[in-house]
Order: sequence, then C-alpha cells, then structure tokens
Amino acid sequence: MRIGIDIDDVITNTSEIIEEYIMKNNNSQKLREHMKEIMKGNPSDPEIIAFCMDTYLRVFQKVTLKDNVKEVIQKLLDKENEIYLITARGENLEFFRGSEKVTKEFLEDNNIKYTNIIFNAIDKAQLCIDNQIDLMIDDSIEHCEAVKNIGIKSIVFTSNVNKNIPTTVERVNNWLELETKLNNIGKKI
Repeated sequence: MRIGIDIDDVITNTSEIIEEYIMKNNNSQKLREHMKEIMKGNPSDPEIIAFCMDTYLRVFQKVTLKDNVKEVIQKLLDKENEIYLITARGENLEFFRGSEKVTKEFLEDNNIKYTNIIFNAIDKAQLCIDNQIDLMIDDSIEHCEAVKNIGIKSIVFTSNVNKNIPTTVERVNNWLELETKLNNIGKKI
C-alpha cells in the first residue's frame, strides 16, 4: 500500500510549538483566532503573515515527534508499504523558505524513514492521484475530505486545531490508534 502522511500535527507536535510562540506575542488573541490559517500556511492578514515569516523556521526546528510515530512508520515500511510524506512545507511560499533543509535534517536526525517526500503540497488530492496514493493521513479536514471525495481512503489525525471540527472522514487520536486502523484496513485490501 502507498500511504501519504502529512508532517505537521501528524508526525510532529507543530501546533503546540506554534502556541508557545503565540503566547509570547503581544497580539496573541488575534493569532489564536487565525490558528487554522497559520497551520495551513495560508495567512492573508499582514500581521499574521509577519508572525509566520518570523516564526515558521524556528517552529520547524523546535518540533518533536508524536509518541510512537517512528515505530509505527518503521513497521509499515517493514510490511513493504511505501511512505510518502506530503507537506505544504517547501520553498515555494516565502514564509516556508528554508523549510525543506530543516525538514530533511529533522527526519534524518530522528531516524524517520520514508519512500519519498513531496514539498509544496497545496492540492493534496491531486498529488494523491498523481502519486497513486492508496491512503492519505492528514490533520487537515479539508484535505482529507477532498481526498475522500475523489475515491481515495483518508484518515484525519486529530490535532489541537481540528479536534472540534466535524468530519465524515474517520479519525484517529494517536499513532497506536492509527496502527490498529491501518492493520484493519490492510486485512480488507
């Protein structure tokens, strides 16, 4: 099976680290109100853009792995699955400049193995088609719904940003829960 996995708030605790930076900012209330835009990397407000420009690389350098992520990904690879990391991080957006190098170093330093990494992923549904992804795991409900709507299985990874947003896509709350769900999916395929 070819599995697409988002990085921020799926593999890493990105929104928690962004919250730390928001708390230190004089405009923390406004930033909290725009957390979804900040996490998706598509802010439009000039103050939010300035925060992102100043913060993203530091956040990407400070994030840590979610519990059990390394072990579950390694088990998936051991079972001959292909792991495609699909992330909006990349060099195409000005406030993500430098993120490809930081991301690759982080994955290497934390011994996260993968088959391929796709940066600058804005239309993840199309990328799933283009890369023949069988299953997409993301914290973005919009991405998961779009992937589901084109007939590809998707799973929402619950995060601080999406936990109260309803969805028709199956959810998991942690990597052990995801492992169980993937084992059950594997038996059906």
